[in-house]
Amino acid sequence: MRFVVEEKWPGAQRQRTLALLHAAMFDAANAVDGAYHAYAYDGAQDPTADRRAAVTQAALTIMQQLMPERAADLAMAAETVLAEVTDATARAAGIRLGTAAAQAVLDKRAADGADFANDFTPGPGENGIYQPTSGRPMVAPKIRHMQPFALTSAKQFGVPPPPQLDSMQFQRDLAEVAQLGGSTSQTDPDLIAIAKLHAGSGSGAWNQIARDSSRACALPLVEEARTLALLNIALTDALVAGFDAKYTYQFWRPETALAAVGNGYDHPQLDTMDGWTPLVAAPMHPEYPCQHCTSGSAAQQVMEAVFGADEFTFSFEGKDGYSRSYQTFAQFAEEEAESRVIGGVHYRRSNTVGDMLGYQIGSYISAEFLSPVASAQAVSGGGGADCAGILSTKLSQ
Repeated sequence: MRFVVEEKWPGAQRQRTLALLHAAMFDAANAVDGAYHAYAYDGAQDPTADRRAAVTQAALTIMQQLMPERAADLAMAAETVLAEVTDATARAAGIRLGTAAAQAVLDKRAADGADFANDFTPGPGENGIYQPTSGRPMVAPKIRHMQPFALTSAKQFGVPPPPQLDSMQFQRDLAEVAQLGGSTSQTDPDLIAIAKLHAGSGSGAWNQIARDSSRACALPLVEEARTLALLNIALTDALVAGFDAKYTYQFWRPETALAAVGNGYDHPQLDTMDGWTPLVAAPMHPEYPCQHCTSGSAAQQVMEAVFGADEFTFSFEGKDGYSRSYQTFAQFAEEEAESRVIGGVHYRRSNTVGDMLGYQIGSYISAEFLSPVASAQAVSGGGGADCAGILSTKLSQ
């Protein structure tokens, strides 16, 4: 994970890498005894293999393929772990399994159509049509063409069009975000803190939550690997599906809509709002639907499938000293979604649609992928972890 962060890749490339990495690590851990259905590996199991060696080698194989210029650094980091496996025969067997599992994942994804280029031509400057809100590069306009990891296509779960500009829904949503999400209209320090805490990418936060939850619950290695694989497959597919809808509908951001009020767009409640700016900077992609909401809802479904939906206390510490505590995964996901309206970058309807899309993606992947070969009761951890309420940790964004 450290190497992925240090590489400073675009967010979509980083998320695909995490899905590849954790799918391979899970397949390697699982290949020892085959308790679960694999993502890509269909070779022989080897109960003599050391599971930790298999997982470490799988991670090394993936990352050396994606970062050949850092092959030596990666090998050194892997060797630190492999040296702790004192049974040479089990270590060698684990290395063989890890290499094979990682190669199976790489082969399966070799022609998935991933494209991280940021070239984009905006539509005409008409009401309702997205226009870039800064000179920063666009975010992942082509990722929607990548084959998802688990979904049959980016459009497996349909996303309805955004509301009409003259509808009560849109007019109500625009008035709400004008009041709640303005850099000067929003003065509540608690709400400002929520908006700024969640302003960055949610993927890193959910990965940290999953890692710390797995360790707090003392999940066996194969179950921890499965949790992170399910999470990152869901987050990646949520990105593909969400961005497919975003770049299909190309709906305008609140700051563009509010600049048009009284200047070509009539609103029954709002007067000219020249100079309105959002509380947090809008990300460089079309508005609809809310991607924080899609990804957060998908992640919530995965986490609840593994750990349950009961109380699970944790704290989250983001950038600039912002920090909050939570009692459930749902509470974190709901606040993450709400932060986007408070931050002035999304409409209420976009949140609702994003939440539903994420719910469908997370529920589908949790139920249909990496499932136990035997009954859930026969697999340690397969039916959910019995550790709700014991986690209390700070997570760094």
